[in-house]
Amino acid sequence: MNRQKLKQEGRIWVEEGIISQEQYDQILNRYVHKDPNFIINLFAILLTGLGFLTFIMTEWARQPHISRVIIFTVITIAFLVWGHILYRKRPDMLAVSFIVLGYIVFGAGMLLTITIYQVQIDSAWPFIIWAIAGLGLYFIYKHKLLFTIAIAVTTIGQLYSVSQTGSFDWILLLILLLGFGHFAYHHANYLFSYLCSISFSIQMLILAIAEEQQYYWLIVYYLVLYLAGDLVPKQVFQKPFKLISLLSIFIMSMYQTFMLQEDFFMNKVEFQWSFAIVWIVLFVIAVLLKLIQHRKYELMDLLLFLPIVFLPFSYILSLTILFIFSLGWLFLGYRQDNNEYILLGTTAFLFSTFTVFIQFAWDAINKSLFFMIGGILLFLISFSVDRQRRAIAVKHKEGEK
Repeated sequence: MNRQKLKQEGRIWVEEGIISQEQYDQILNRYVHKDPNFIINLFAILLTGLGFLTFIMTEWARQPHISRVIIFTVITIAFLVWGHILYRKRPDMLAVSFIVLGYIVFGAGMLLTITIYQVQIDSAWPFIIWAIAGLGLYFIYKHKLLFTIAIAVTTIGQLYSVSQTGSFDWILLLILLLGFGHFAYHHANYLFSYLCSISFSIQMLILAIAEEQQYYWLIVYYLVLYLAGDLVPKQVFQKPFKLISLLSIFIMSMYQTFMLQEDFFMNKVEFQWSFAIVWIVLFVIAVLLKLIQHRKYELMDLLLFLPIVFLPFSYILSLTILFIFSLGWLFLGYRQDNNEYILLGTTAFLFSTFTVFIQFAWDAINKSLFFMIGGILLFLISFSVDRQRRAIAVKHKEGEK
């Protein structure tokens, strides 16, 4: 509930004698005013940062001259010092904006220096330095935007490592787990948990590609993230870890339904005993945790982590599992009157249906009709999800009454 809505509802509660005026003031004080210029400052950071990042690609900036490096160094120091001065006076979004810009210019200047002097890159060390600097700034100023930008730099660094060196950078992964994971755990913030989960999922995909692993190793990586959601004691981690892992494995399963039909793809799939051993151990642990924690209904989630590529009729099985997962959560949601489960099941079901539609309709119907029907299905998905979202909001509002 936002502050304005809380003020309106709070006055009614005071008039009805539900709470006292003093309690109303105490509750209201817990909801600080949001900075009205937040969006403006955010776009200012994005546009200015993109300006510096694109500037380093210009011919003038790439000319080998020490003046270019000096200019970026001076701008970096100026932004950081000015942001620090403003932050000490008033720790608002404007002050953080200058600090973030200083951080972005620092990285841009480092990349420019590497380009100008043609420094040999055999690892992602520029992004390692950039990411560690971001962690340091977050440690000092503790602002969510700094954490977000720094973890984005870490993830992009992995993409840079693969594109430039063809290898996965394990140091960046350690920075994510030990650095960002440390702050996310101790600060118990949902945003941080989601960002760490998303970055981990993307980096695991990059790992599988960079090391030329069999695609089914992603099942193990995403299952590890899901298990972490079951094992970690803090509630702030459980939902993000499990939700992102399910989203990742669901997207992989959708992709899998297409590729399992292709002979060239299936010919490259090789069975590896190392995968089988690791998967069996993790899967058994996952099942036991569900039984011990008395959450047998969540066993449906584990269907997505089955390595069906080794089973007969894997293509049909992959589609079947998507629908079983979707309908299972729909049934459970209606049975328990849980709108969040209904929303999850509805969304999964519609995307499963859309996947089947693409596979069977692409060659069967006219392309213009295909895109028209596809657009209608997407509208239906959007309408259904929004309807379920509003139903959840109404349910919570009725519960408050």
